[in-house]
Amino acid sequence: MKEPSKKSEIEYCKVCRLHHDHGSRHKYFPRHKDLLSTFLDRFRTKIADVRFFLKNPSVLRPQEQSQNRVWCVFCDEDIVELGSSFACSKAINHFASSDHLKNVKQFLSKNGPAMDCIDDFRISEANVATWRRKCQSLGSEDASSFKGSCEQLSGTSNGISIRYHIQSFLELHIMVHI
Repeated sequence: MKEPSKKSEIEYCKVCRLHHDHGSRHKYFPRHKDLLSTFLDRFRTKIADVRFFLKNPSVLRPQEQSQNRVWCVFCDEDIVELGSSFACSKAINHFASSDHLKNVKQFLSKNGPAMDCIDDFRISEANVATWRRKCQSLGSEDASSFKGSCEQLSGTSNGISIRYHIQSFLELHIMVHI
């Protein structure tokens, strides 16, 4: 005698922002794939902003610290640069952390795309080491003190992104060179 098929448990998809009972096949639905593509592209933009400061370290003024923040969608964490001496230092260290890598892998395996895009969503230790040397050469503060010792503040993002700081940074340097 056949047992009645058991319905899948209800789970929340943070990509689609809805509850469903489709199980693992949900990640193959066209709507999910489209939303996932948009979701990941937005994060690629955020990490590109952080990589700008990875290549071009700049001192972070105290009045800009609270405005220099990024939301990590993989870790569900708001990374705020309070107490940082360099722009995006906590974000850089976060995106290079093993916990972030673990969360990226879990997210990608659960939600669909191939695992070959992992490096799009993280920063390598080699890049962080180069960034630290550049920060030390700026002479503002010992950048090695940032390695993992910076606690990351959690909270809700109020929509302020690091794009504000990039724009003000570029405007400042353009005005200086004119």
